[in-house]
Amino acid sequence: MSNVIRIVPYDPNWPRVYEEEKPVILQQVGHIVCSINHIGSTSVPGLAAKPIVDIIAGVDGKDSG
Repeated sequence: MSNVIRIVPYDPNWPRVYEEEKPVILQQVGHIVCSINHIGSTSVPGLAAKPIVDIIAGVDGKDSG
């Protein structure tokens, strides 16, 4: 495994990638998700980053039965 970390210039497509993945995630686990957000360096316009779009989903912690 390589120890090289690749940082690339900001890609204006990263927000679109998030918006495309969000409904896919919600379709599968939306019944337990109370929030979903694009996080990390790819969510900051103009910032160079590792080209991996990070997404976090929050749940309320209640038993969804």
